[in-house]
Amino acid sequence: MWLKKKKGQTLVEYILLVLIISVTVAVIIRNSNGKILEFWTALASAIARPCADCADPQPPPK
Repeated sequence: MWLKKKKGQTLVEYILLVLIISVTVAVIIRNSNGKILEFWTALASAIARPCADCADPQPPPK
Protein backbone atom coordinates (compact mmCIF):
# COMPACT_ATOMS: atom_id res chain seq x y z
CA MET A 1 0.00 0.00 0.00
CA TRP A 2 2.76 2.46 0.84
CA LEU A 3 4.59 1.74 -2.41
CA LYS A 4 1.52 2.47 -4.53
CA LYS A 5 0.79 5.72 -2.67
CA LYS A 6 4.43 6.85 -2.94
CA LYS A 7 4.51 6.06 -6.66
CA GLY A 8 1.33 8.07 -7.27
CA GLN A 9 2.66 10.98 -5.24
CA THR A 10 5.86 11.02 -7.30
CA LEU A 11 3.83 11.14 -10.52
CA VAL A 12 1.67 14.00 -9.23
CA GLU A 13 4.75 15.94 -8.09
CA TYR A 14 6.39 15.43 -11.50
CA ILE A 15 3.30 16.65 -13.35
CA LEU A 16 3.00 19.72 -11.11
CA LEU A 17 6.71 20.49 -11.54
CA VAL A 18 6.43 20.29 -15.34
CA LEU A 19 3.31 22.49 -15.24
CA ILE A 20 4.98 25.14 -13.06
CA ILE A 21 8.09 25.21 -15.27
CA SER A 22 5.97 25.46 -18.43
CA VAL A 23 3.89 28.34 -17.08
CA THR A 24 7.01 30.18 -15.88
CA VAL A 25 8.71 29.84 -19.26
CA ALA A 26 5.54 30.94 -21.09
CA VAL A 27 5.27 34.08 -18.94
CA ILE A 28 8.94 34.93 -19.45
CA ILE A 29 8.68 34.47 -23.22
CA ARG A 30 5.48 36.55 -23.43
CA ASN A 31 7.00 39.42 -21.44
CA SER A 32 10.35 39.43 -23.24
CA ASN A 33 8.82 39.27 -26.73
CA GLY A 34 7.21 42.69 -26.26
CA LYS A 35 10.49 44.28 -25.22
CA ILE A 36 12.37 42.64 -28.09
CA LEU A 37 9.70 43.82 -30.54
CA GLU A 38 9.95 47.41 -29.25
CA PHE A 39 13.75 47.33 -29.53
CA TRP A 40 13.80 46.02 -33.12
CA THR A 41 11.00 48.36 -34.21
CA ALA A 42 12.86 51.38 -32.84
CA LEU A 43 16.10 50.19 -34.42
CA ALA A 44 14.43 49.61 -37.80
CA SER A 45 12.76 53.03 -37.80
CA ALA A 46 16.08 54.69 -36.93
CA ILE A 47 17.82 52.86 -39.77
CA ALA A 48 15.02 53.49 -42.29
CA ARG A 49 15.07 57.29 -41.90
CA PRO A 50 16.54 59.12 -44.90
CA CYS A 51 18.71 61.28 -42.63
CA ALA A 52 19.47 61.55 -38.94
CA ASP A 53 17.53 64.80 -38.50
CA CYS A 54 14.52 63.78 -40.60
CA ALA A 55 11.22 62.72 -39.10
CA ASP A 56 9.73 59.31 -39.76
CA PRO A 57 9.05 58.77 -43.46
CA GLN A 58 5.53 59.46 -44.64
CA PRO A 59 3.45 56.64 -46.10
CA PRO A 60 3.46 56.40 -49.90
CA PRO A 61 0.60 58.20 -51.70
CA LYS A 62 -2.41 56.17 -52.77
